[in-house]
Amino acid sequence: MTDSEVHKPEIRSIISIILLVFLTLVLPGVHWTLFGWLHILLPLLSFFLLSRYGMHTGNRLLLSAVGLAFVLFLMLQRIDFFFLALSLLPVGYVLVHAANNHESPALSGMKAALTLTGCSFVVFTGLSIGSDVSFYSQLLASIDEGISEALEYYRASGSITGDTLVLLENTLLQMRVIVPIIMPAILGSFVLLITWFTMVIGNRLVFKISGLAPWEQYRYWQLPEKLIWVVILMGAFTLTPLHPVREIGINGLILLSLVYCFQGMAIAVFFMAKWNIPILFRSFFYVMIIFQSFGTVLLLFLGIADIWFDVRKLREIAEDTTD
Repeated sequence: MTDSEVHKPEIRSIISIILLVFLTLVLPGVHWTLFGWLHILLPLLSFFLLSRYGMHTGNRLLLSAVGLAFVLFLMLQRIDFFFLALSLLPVGYVLVHAANNHESPALSGMKAALTLTGCSFVVFTGLSIGSDVSFYSQLLASIDEGISEALEYYRASGSITGDTLVLLENTLLQMRVIVPIIMPAILGSFVLLITWFTMVIGNRLVFKISGLAPWEQYRYWQLPEKLIWVVILMGAFTLTPLHPVREIGINGLILLSLVYCFQGMAIAVFFMAKWNIPILFRSFFYVMIIFQSFGTVLLLFLGIADIWFDVRKLREIAEDTTD
């Protein structure tokens, strides 16, 4: 979407936008416990403003808010939170560039996820300078310490029966072993969720306001068919006795399962729209399917099944259009 195709904001809108971005940047640094969740909105704000107002105007709006936030963080001596927030903004630039080049949602999402991963790595590496332990090691150590404290608490508690205590101890001890192995996948899942949220909501917002969507509607999004071979490769890695290779396979399968859940959700949205299900029932279904473990398995099954069975018949539609 070029600058000539977007609207220029009025003065009142400019002030409101800068204030909104400014607050989203600084509030997590002021009170992380209460406002930390706002950070996931920064890529969405970046993407929306650049798509809605163009690179030139959107850039000026974002840089104005970033400059004000930098001054405030300097006054509060919380510059680490400033760089943490700043690392989330480039995702919007990458997605806008991908959309302008008419790249597929899958390719655009991959670029955005890699960008977010790279920026986060640079920031956390920079914040670890001067410390004997890296941020990643500190994270693992804090989790291990939390598990140890939980074990001591349950062992000292007199209100827990012996059988329950044994079950809790086994669960926590297993977590102590498993969590360090799958921590890359846990962190990667956050990256994928932020990317997916930014693309789906941002695509919808831009279409609602401007009538021009960066990509087609979410219910038509498809993953590349060849991606299933990566899943098979990761599955093979998990069966090898070599620990580094096996851990790569486990983490890869977790991340790819989440990606195929995204495609499963697109299929669910497709049929909800096709059958004209009322919005209230759709919302209830989405909440249930996301927060229930069975729902997650169903989304994964749908996402993978679409590769072979073309559940939405999109390939047939594409062939008919070509003919």
